[in-house]
Amino acid sequence: MGNTRLTEHYTDSRTKRQQILDAAYEIFSRKGYHQATVDEIIALADTGKGTVYNYFVNKEQLFYTLIKERSSPFETALQQIVDSSEPPLPKIESMIKEYIAFYVVNADLWRVMMHEVRGLGTAGHSNFSEKQRDKYRIWFKSTIGMLEIVLNECIAAGEIRQCDVTKTAYALFSVIVMMVFQKFVSDDIDETAKAVSNVFLYGVTNR
Repeated sequence: MGNTRLTEHYTDSRTKRQQILDAAYEIFSRKGYHQATVDEIIALADTGKGTVYNYFVNKEQLFYTLIKERSSPFETALQQIVDSSEPPLPKIESMIKEYIAFYVVNADLWRVMMHEVRGLGTAGHSNFSEKQRDKYRIWFKSTIGMLEIVLNECIAAGEIRQCDVTKTAYALFSVIVMMVFQKFVSDDIDETAKAVSNVFLYGVTNR
């Protein structure tokens, strides 16, 4: 009986925490970081202020937790591609596909996060401290770093020429994100990933 109650309590807690995160996703994505309020998140999650602060210290920690937890499956998928025995160039296309699939779903939230990290939040200023912004930069660099690893594999295999892999990884990321933000992604994500891969890796000139 005691174990059953403990299990029910744990399940209820997980459910309530996820309700809060789901509400936070909707509010932050729609209103941006600065204009979103914890009270709006509480109302949408249909919970109490005390419950929210049981799980999250403040609005920024809630936002950061949301970013980390929504990106966790994406990071895992990228790491699996990096660790796979797939040849380097197909790995790039597989990673592009994961990036597109992730950003199509999370575009609004990630646009908010990028603006804050780049200091383009409210009135041109970030609502985060420099220390807080560094947390998001570290996360971002870790995903870009996986692209760099595979680009280095491509160079080692003689499949692409020597280049600055960091700049190349950021350039590829920029192409992917702009395709998503400008709504140039078709319903067939595989097709879009192949198109981005072909243009980015091989160009558009006749040779």
